[in-house]
Amino acid sequence: MAAETRTGDVITIGIDFGTTNSASYSGIAWASSRNPTSIEVVGDWKTVLDHSSDAQKVPTQLCYSSDRDTSWGYSIPAGEDTLKWFKLLILDEEDIPTDIANSSQLQHTRKLLETMKKDPVDAIGCFLRYIWNHAISCIARSIGRELLQKSRFHVVLTIPAVWPPYTRQRMMQAVRASGILNPRDCGNTTVRFISEPEAAALSTMWDVSDTSTVKAGDTMVICDAGGGTVDLISYVIESTHPFVVKECVGGYGELCGGVFLDEEFLKLIRDKVTPGSWSSVGIAELGKFLNDEWEYAIKPQFSNQKQTWQVGLPESCSGPTPGRNLKRRKTIDLSSDEIFSVYNPIISKIENLVRSQINAVQKKLQKSPNYIVLVGGFGRSPYLLTRLDTNLGVKVLQSQEDKPWTAICRGAVICGITGHSPPPSLGVEIGARIAGRSYGGIDKHPISARGASCIREVLVRGEDMLTKKRVRCRFSRLYSGCIDEIQDRIFACSESAPPEVWKPSDGPLCVIRWTRDIDIESLPTYTNPLGKNPSQA
Repeated sequence: MAAETRTGDVITIGIDFGTTNSASYSGIAWASSRNPTSIEVVGDWKTVLDHSSDAQKVPTQLCYSSDRDTSWGYSIPAGEDTLKWFKLLILDEEDIPTDIANSSQLQHTRKLLETMKKDPVDAIGCFLRYIWNHAISCIARSIGRELLQKSRFHVVLTIPAVWPPYTRQRMMQAVRASGILNPRDCGNTTVRFISEPEAAALSTMWDVSDTSTVKAGDTMVICDAGGGTVDLISYVIESTHPFVVKECVGGYGELCGGVFLDEEFLKLIRDKVTPGSWSSVGIAELGKFLNDEWEYAIKPQFSNQKQTWQVGLPESCSGPTPGRNLKRRKTIDLSSDEIFSVYNPIISKIENLVRSQINAVQKKLQKSPNYIVLVGGFGRSPYLLTRLDTNLGVKVLQSQEDKPWTAICRGAVICGITGHSPPPSLGVEIGARIAGRSYGGIDKHPISARGASCIREVLVRGEDMLTKKRVRCRFSRLYSGCIDEIQDRIFACSESAPPEVWKPSDGPLCVIRWTRDIDIESLPTYTNPLGKNPSQA
């Protein structure tokens, strides 16, 4: 007999939309309110590559075609002109890092979109539509279509922590275009955003919350080593029952992720083969070569062990070169020292980043962190684990299998679950965050001598923000006549020292307009230096 559907069934769906590099991946995880501790990761992707259908994430790429349906992810035919990096184009030009803005891949993507007469929001909406429909199909197979149709959807989408606020509005446009918010008989679908480092932290805390050695007062450095960026953020564990954490040191990161490792590996191969022979390797062969000989061969195994690695070259890579370890059957032998030369520059950058975060924790708390936790696709690297564990003097935790790779989409689900009044024993709660920007409003009284309006800060970058307590600040305005409409400009600044005054050339974050019947006679008065008495609201 089928179980009776409960009132208020909810499916929480977390979407990690990969963004920053040519090997970026997206992932989706979900959980039902009937069994919220069981978080499932979507797989079973349609693919034309080996080892990929059961992968827990899918490449963030599209291929538009005039004579067939749009293909996406692993299903794009070999050799096709592929649209990548398109999510980055929702950033204003000045907000795209210079090295990425000047890259041939981003410029190529921009040209492709112009040729197709599409904008970045169109492309993002299209990709979201495909992975959303695939996810819903997988969920239906898991729980049955009847329960699916009677369950409301709560969607949590991750975005980079350093992105400006306007990107959320543009991402929301893409969400609407994707069909995620289409009307459903069981109720409206809700959508919220969470930063990628916080999502990674939530899943990490979830994974270690039942570890007997973790206790209140411990500090963890979360190292989210992805394809393009490596992001760091630190938390103090305030309690374990329930599991509540407080952000300790604000997050930051650099471009030193796994894609740069891939580039170093290709450079090594090109240097080892006959000069000029690599030029005949096409896009399709290159993708297959990286997939078979690197991504699923050397990369998951390398830990600087003494070993000879045999690599099969693409068919079009021309003939043997005597004396250069190139054999007639088109394989090449690589020593561990050569593979080490690929890893060392990237791992050294990550090591320095983590060391900086450790130093920041020590400066703030007067003690070292207890753990470093590795998440992200590159966070699965055995050598990254070995290197940090050996050189930094802090215990390093690394979940097994694909948990580090799926940390962000699983963390998005945890965010959604804990935000829907979970039972006390469930979930991980962020008790406090550190403000990544300063926020303030115009204080019309007093006015600076230079004629610029003073900014009154409501929240200063670096301050703690309690998640269960609103930040409040009282403002006053002077009026000499009737009050029809009140406008307040809210400003935000990412600089460590926000400006004291606002000039007309500085644009606001937003403008709040509100009307209310106010009896001006009931307001207190203020006498200015000229002896006049405007009213104060």
